[in-house]
Amino acid sequence: MSTKKALPLLLLSFLFGCGQADSAPVVGLWENHAVVNTQMKVLARPNYVFTDRQLTEPTVFTGLQNDSAEMVVVCCVKVSKLTAVDLKAVLQKYAADTDFTQHMKSIKGLPYVYEAEPVDSKQWTSLMQTVMGIAANKNDPSPYSVPVIGAAFEKKETLPLAFQVGGQKARLTSKKTADGNAISYQFTLDGKVTTFSEPAEPHD
Repeated sequence: MSTKKALPLLLLSFLFGCGQADSAPVVGLWENHAVVNTQMKVLARPNYVFTDRQLTEPTVFTGLQNDSAEMVVVCCVKVSKLTAVDLKAVLQKYAADTDFTQHMKSIKGLPYVYEAEPVDSKQWTSLMQTVMGIAANKNDPSPYSVPVIGAAFEKKETLPLAFQVGGQKARLTSKKTADGNAISYQFTLDGKVTTFSEPAEPHD
């Protein structure tokens, strides 16, 4: 393969984060969850990405929030440290906030957890700006979580409900469980379905 042909392929691999073994983007949840004390004062607001499989390279994750008519893009967070987080250690560290620990340990279907951080603010979409504005307010403990995919959609504020990523057909659906206590998500990539869930927040 010539250098001219190889460069665009390398660029696509970087943009879409598809360097994983099975070529499909990694999917999961970004958790931006405040840790509070008994007076509801925010002590910390760590960022974690829960994933369906182990990461083998630094990955940019885009959040997708379904508003029934389209997907609102929440760009973006990145995982640079490829050593998975010991969730038990995290729960022990923040054990005083039982709401935080209960939420984190009740996420199902995503066995790997990584520390994440927002990308440069110049790349933020409108919803990302709102989320990060709330996160910066020490008096606002509002939690935020959103399903994510290891791909970047440059300068996109929205996507259709069915969209393309790395040449694959993709779709994300979500629904509350029958008892209303959790939200179940389904990512479909070229017919392969990945299902995971998290507890529903009180305001949901």
